[in-house]
Amino acid sequence: MFYYLAIFGLKIYTRLKFKVIVKGRKNVPKNCGVIFCSNHSSNFDPVIVCSSITNRKIHYFAKKELFNTKFKNFWMHQLCAFPVDREGTDINALKFSINLLKNGGALGIFAQGTRVKEGESAEAKNGVSLFALKSGVDVVPIGITADYSKKGKVIVNIGKSISFDKYKGQKPKTELLNKMTDEIMTEIEKLMNENKQ
Repeated sequence: MFYYLAIFGLKIYTRLKFKVIVKGRKNVPKNCGVIFCSNHSSNFDPVIVCSSITNRKIHYFAKKELFNTKFKNFWMHQLCAFPVDREGTDINALKFSINLLKNGGALGIFAQGTRVKEGESAEAKNGVSLFALKSGVDVVPIGITADYSKKGKVIVNIGKSISFDKYKGQKPKTELLNKMTDEIMTEIEKLMNENKQ
């Protein structure tokens, strides 16, 4: 309950602060496990995504430092964020994510794993592909183009689900994960380009 109240409040805040346009809401799966994967340029991005997809409770990774006090830990968990150690492979975060997805939950992931401002470039990580392959769920690509200045235009373009059923049962080798990641990034880039037209 708290999550949806918080998201409602954040939706009001972001709509007062920015001109938010959401495309493709019909592409949001309602009741199954799903990964929402988008580009990432600002700390506002997770708030914008969650307040644009209000019919799903989206869980996000957050760096463990954001959970370092009882107060922060409580509120981060209420907002469905869970800690991850970005310095190495966090097995607990991996297990939590796979279990969440297999039980019909929604996971939000940023393709590059960190903020990449417009004009900059960063190689996409294979995390989203690994989660998709291990859990068997679809990936919904999201292209965000944003001017986060006061009353700036923010466009959230939600694409159609990408199914990876054709790779079901295959081992998560680097070559396969790279291929899946390329498919996801191609769709995200298409959605971003649509926003600029």
